[in-house]
Amino acid sequence: MSVVSVDELQRAWRAVQDGQFRPGAPDHRPTRARARARASKGDTCPNWLPTAGVLPVLGCHGSAGATTLAVAVATVLARPVRVVEASSAGASGLAGFATAEMGGTGTGWLRGRRDDLVLDRLEDGYASLRDLPLPDPDPTEGSPSLNILDVGWAVETLAMSPGWVRSTVLGARDLLLVTTATVPGLRRLEGALHELDTSSVRLVVAVQGPKRRRWPREVTHCVRSRTATVLDEALVEIAHDPAMAIRGLDTSPLPGALLSAAATITQLLALGSSPDHHKKGNTHVR
Repeated sequence: MSVVSVDELQRAWRAVQDGQFRPGAPDHRPTRARARARASKGDTCPNWLPTAGVLPVLGCHGSAGATTLAVAVATVLARPVRVVEASSAGASGLAGFATAEMGGTGTGWLRGRRDDLVLDRLEDGYASLRDLPLPDPDPTEGSPSLNILDVGWAVETLAMSPGWVRSTVLGARDLLLVTTATVPGLRRLEGALHELDTSSVRLVVAVQGPKRRRWPREVTHCVRSRTATVLDEALVEIAHDPAMAIRGLDTSPLPGALLSAAATITQLLALGSSPDHHKKGNTHVR
């Protein structure tokens, strides 16, 4: 039996005095918890229901490399794949990657192509995830066998924002988190793992930087329990490419090391298997 501290008893007594355990009592949960609950109740926006399955890709922080990895995974699959980037227009990483621009679709999206890839990005900026227009229906030519959703918003924002992006992430069976081998990067990864319930999801974590055995001491020491478990079970290391870091995504071929890491991700997520492996699972935002 665990020992309860005096401080814990005092907090519990204050909660009782506040009426938190009485039927019909006001909601005294922290603001973030209330916001998540409201988001869950507010997911009444139209859902995105593409024919093929969806792989969400979430960057744990800005410039983690999520868009780059999303297109790399799409590229190594060597079959029709659609990448849908939910970032506002001003933050798009896809703008320079397409080799052919198809223009606006009339529904708030811009479409580009590159080989077998369909690349959809938003035409305008948006202040809220709830305001994002639904992606267009599957292209009639070269219907994609997989949709890769580059979320492009902070995990905390996703957790508190009703809309099709949130419901798509919650309904996905597979999930790819992307971060960097830095103290802020690993802290943000730990935060994302606390925000997301990944117990029933096939998870891969991609970390950009040196190999794990060469991480600086400060980075190694900041790894917490959840992060350590995930890194032991589902880590894919992404070598830093200085040239690509400078120029970003453009029409140049993707680096071989990046494509090799992307191929490893497709194997871990069994993306080469039958399409029905992407059916709804149990990813939840807490």
